[in-house]
Amino acid sequence: MYFGGDVYSSVDPFATALGHTDGKVSFIGSDEAARALDPEAIDLGEDFLTPGFVHAGLILDDSAPTAAELYAQGFTHVHAIGTADAVAQFAADAPEGLSVVDYLHLDSGSAETRRASISAADFLGLEELPALNLFILVDSNEQLTDVLEALRADAAHAQRHGYRLRLGFAVSDDQVDVLGRSGIAITLDPAQPQPLAHLLAAGAQVSFSHSDASPWAGVRNAVVGDGGIGARAAFNAATRFAHRAAGNPEGGVLAPGADADIVRWKVERLVVQVADPRVAAWSTDPRSGTPGLPELSPDVVLPTRVEL
Repeated sequence: MYFGGDVYSSVDPFATALGHTDGKVSFIGSDEAARALDPEAIDLGEDFLTPGFVHAGLILDDSAPTAAELYAQGFTHVHAIGTADAVAQFAADAPEGLSVVDYLHLDSGSAETRRASISAADFLGLEELPALNLFILVDSNEQLTDVLEALRADAAHAQRHGYRLRLGFAVSDDQVDVLGRSGIAITLDPAQPQPLAHLLAAGAQVSFSHSDASPWAGVRNAVVGDGGIGARAAFNAATRFAHRAAGNPEGGVLAPGADADIVRWKVERLVVQVADPRVAAWSTDPRSGTPGLPELSPDVVLPTRVEL
């Protein structure tokens, strides 16, 4: 049991305490209730508890961070893309607390593989759509046009099997509506100049891959860049929506009964972003009833992880 901090939970936007038992969140609420339930509860010292971040599209190549580095940065889940050997080694090196969802290259997995990855070029050469969760790696807007056209031939199949697109480039504005209509989840890097506001408005299902060391840097890029989105939407894309893309719609939240994928952060202050651009960009007004997030202005120090 923890008390004396702030807990990011829509169950109770004013929660200051959290308990977990056997890997599940068991309590969200006030300090008084937490200390009554557990007199030995741990004082958070005003630190901030959130669900862990998800790296929703890590390509396991020579430049990839290690599993230990990702865990230290605040990731609790990684969607790992690579050969069977590379994914197995990455999973074996993962510290306790870091879950790995594997997307093996389609030509390197076993017959029992439920998930696989494939380059857009190889995907466009397939004669029929595979009946498994397929992560298609797209490198340009031109490739994206061809992939979406191929998927349109049997959109129901792609949606039924949880197809995804990893977009390793800045999406052009003319692709936004097509992506929104496709019903296919997309993963992109918010460090690139993405039209995030337009994508979400079009109904696109967005999650994040991360090229920055801190996942909060990715959230900040999504908020303050051109086409920026609200902090809550950006945080969801880095947590809940990534779980949903991998077929786990209940993940990425702190609520009783949810997985206790909890990360503790030292933060400057918590704020609620105001959507109206005519007024101040950030508000500390508690009457909003919305759980706060760290202030992500460019001149503010990003949160740092603290061990629980």
